Amino acid sequence: MFKTDKFYQFTPSDTTITSKEYVLKANDVLEIQILSNNGYQLVDVLGQGGFYNPVTYIIHNEGFAILPLLDSIYMAGYSITGCENLLNDRYSFYFVNPYIKIKVINRRCIVFTGRGNGKIVELNNESMSLIEVLALGGGINGSKAFRVKIIRGDTRNPQVFLIDLSTIEGLKKANLQIASNDIIYVEPSLTLNDINTQIVPILSLITTSVLIYSTILSLKK
Repeated sequence: MFKTDKFYQFTPSDTTITSKEYVLKANDVLEIQILSNNGYQLVDVLGQGGFYNPVTYIIHNEGFAILPLLDSIYMAGYSITGCENLLNDRYSFYFVNPYIKIKVINRRCIVFTGRGNGKIVELNNESMSLIEVLALGGGINGSKAFRVKIIRGDTRNPQVFLIDLSTIEGLKKANLQIASNDIIYVEPSLTLNDINTQIVPILSLITTSVLIYSTILSLKK
């Protein structure tokens, strides 16, 4: 799975850091809290009571989301902070000193540890590390810690980073911040069962060939 030949040029691991803030895009699912400057939710805006009770909104394919009082507003392409400032400005027409808090709840990556099923891991903050994500994905027991691949970007022409987590030095050399939609794959180590699975068919073929050859020789006598 996700094999690369020996001549493949991996992207240098020191570029894996994602220092820029996440940029909103179509189909993102957002939790938006519209608060007053004293921290209380503006219940009239959301149409419901309660304290810190976020409502979910979707950015549609055209980049617009439909929000209370504002109707349709273009949000794709904004950073989270930029969009919070945008909504703060728009809601200032209705409220004094509103405070907007946005959380993207569909940021995730996919982890394959080489054994068992893959796992989708939610990226709950902007700076989750590879170590955190691998821990949430089940660890790397029985896999090659020195062959961790991060596949990023368009799957037709992705960037592929090869990370060595087998030593402290290897860990220090890589900036291991994970981005949304990354695929993380840890190559599995060969086990005795794997070797048997590969060798048995070959031995069976050899045995069958020898048996056929012996039978032919016996018939010629």
